[in-house]
Amino acid sequence: MSAAPAAPTRPRTLVVASAFGTGSVLLYFGGLFALYFSIRADAMAWGTTWFPEGAIQLVPGGMNMATMALSAITMGWAVSAVLNDDRVHAYLALALTAVLGVAMVNQTAFYFADIGLPIDASEAATLLFVIVGSHLVMVAVGIIWLGLLLLRALGGQDTSRHRDLVSAAALYWYAVVAVYSVIWIGIYIAK
Repeated sequence: MSAAPAAPTRPRTLVVASAFGTGSVLLYFGGLFALYFSIRADAMAWGTTWFPEGAIQLVPGGMNMATMALSAITMGWAVSAVLNDDRVHAYLALALTAVLGVAMVNQTAFYFADIGLPIDASEAATLLFVIVGSHLVMVAVGIIWLGLLLLRALGGQDTSRHRDLVSAAALYWYAVVAVYSVIWIGIYIAK
């Protein structure tokens, strides 16, 4: 008597499509960063002040970086939990990652309200708002994606057989964290 044939492997089209989409978002941010760093280098070469003294503080940006680093860890936890069919930990990890994303958005919104720098104060302020605002949109898309995954997991559809859903979201979320690390180092620290 022969054994039943193994289930066919699912094509990883979702992960590939997510990689292409994430790549295009990374190219968009690469263009923004190139523009920002180029204009800042020109301004600094001419002796122009880039931001007013004390406008950019290290603590809020550092707290956001710590939050994003923790969210990368919890996203890895979610992928591991789904691979192991551990539903409870998958719920916890997806929810915690989304909560950390919401916390990051909240901290950034509070920080921008606190610095009181108008968007049209200078070229530096405009670029700051465009880059960080674009990243907030990126985080919001990730939070919505995680929310949909959480609803799907609560409905009983996310098992190790459907791990591509969480793997694709994890790929995107790691890109969110990578983009913020460039913002943190290039804008908040290097000013």
